[in-house]
Amino acid sequence: MIRKRLATVLAATVLAGGFVGLSAGAAHASARVNKCGSAYDFKRSWEINDIHNVAAVVGFIDVYYNSGNGYNCVIARGNDAVVSGQHEIFVEIRRSRDSTWIKDGVGSNYTQYAGPVYAYAKGACIDFIGGLKYNEFSGTGDTGYSFEHCG
Repeated sequence: MIRKRLATVLAATVLAGGFVGLSAGAAHASARVNKCGSAYDFKRSWEINDIHNVAAVVGFIDVYYNSGNGYNCVIARGNDAVVSGQHEIFVEIRRSRDSTWIKDGVGSNYTQYAGPVYAYAKGACIDFIGGLKYNEFSGTGDTGYSFEHCG
């Protein structure tokens, strides 16, 4: 079950200080590389789109799962065709309805990805948020998505 939670996105965007829009480029992503560990199986990638230009795919959130220990892992990575150089990439994860988020990358100057971050959720769902700040002009746009993944 997947659902976008706009209220959480807006709250996360406000907390993170706003993110900035950029025009669309070709959809070439940085390579998806499993940074979670060999015991983690890839489940799915979600696009991170510019909220003001949903055709602009600026990055991806990758979800992995380890069936042996019940942990989920999440990584956020930029789309190299749209975003290059150092920029803020962030990712957060939690077991659904828990109050504590495990975070990486807030205020970062990463070049490729944020994470991995891990949450135990065997037989439960996870919530995750990821986004990019890829331009110095704040307040004119934003990107960041919140999703729930079960299974």
